[in-house]
Amino acid sequence: MISTVEWAESLNISVEEGVLSEEAGDYCLGHSIRNIAIRAVILQGVVAVAYQVDSEPVIEWFHEQKIWDAVTPKEKEFLLLPIRSTEECNRYRAQQEAEWTLLWVIGKIDSLGLPTHYCDTRRLVHEIIPPLGTDIEPFIRSAVLQKPGVLLAEGDRTYTMWCYYWRDHRESRPLPHDLNITVLYERRYAFEWLDGIQEWDDVTCDA
Repeated sequence: MISTVEWAESLNISVEEGVLSEEAGDYCLGHSIRNIAIRAVILQGVVAVAYQVDSEPVIEWFHEQKIWDAVTPKEKEFLLLPIRSTEECNRYRAQQEAEWTLLWVIGKIDSLGLPTHYCDTRRLVHEIIPPLGTDIEPFIRSAVLQKPGVLLAEGDRTYTMWCYYWRDHRESRPLPHDLNITVLYERRYAFEWLDGIQEWDDVTCDA
């Protein structure tokens, strides 16, 4: 079976760790760097609850940091549930990959590379996201937005791979054995939200 690298190269998709577009002079995001950082923190809290962390301290932390209003309706519903289904937990656990993408956008991650493996959860929890109950302002203030050309190129690469994945899936063509569809989907989800057109709960990843 082909690898993701071979598949991408056959489609003229960059396989570099970092990609760059020279045509991004007027490129702009639909969210401020502060809002992106807050969204990443919220995602980590929700993901933690999906991994069976008690929700009450997470909710209390969000209130203390004055970001509860930025938690989406569906996230609030999930956090307030007395019992959570395995299906619901799995869905929110997967969003750690979208969180990782947002962390890359604000300079907390060096590169994304091809979507062939899950994010580094140890680094995410112990080195990047502020610990539960602590002040998130230093984390937000230290965020540095990636350059427009880098953002545009990575977003285009993710979208192109997503479209080709669905084309090959529909046409029953061989797909890379190491392509991680969950990672690709969550990256696509994050980039779609970054455009600022759809609310987080309502993002659609058309191809």
